[in-house]
Amino acid sequence: MEESPLSRAPSRGGVNFLNVARTYIPNTKVECHYTLPPGTMPSASDWIGIFKVEAACVRDYHTFVWSSVPESTTDGSPIHTSVQFQASYLPKPGAQLYQFRYVNRQGQVCGQSPPFQFREPRPMDELVTLEEAD
Repeated sequence: MEESPLSRAPSRGGVNFLNVARTYIPNTKVECHYTLPPGTMPSASDWIGIFKVEAACVRDYHTFVWSSVPESTTDGSPIHTSVQFQASYLPKPGAQLYQFRYVNRQGQVCGQSPPFQFREPRPMDELVTLEEAD
């Protein structure tokens, strides 16, 4: 991972993050699902990081995991895969917004997720109950 400003590949044809939640519960592992576009050759040197939304450099990650490399790929078809972030490495709960970003072996961001937060679950008293009318 070299020190370089954040360079993003065009969003068209980039890595697509799937089923990203708006919030994640702290102290629980997070599973990140993503799809690599057809023709992409994943490398064991590619990685997925959790970044603050405003992070401007690939070295400004909070934590990262190495991407998974499928044993076999069908040429010309998208690759669906996932990685897990262990609970002990995740950000503390708060208002900060984060994103998953896929960084290839050249240090280029090839895709990023919608923003999300790490927050404690909301208390039960915020639930609305419906009562039957007499």
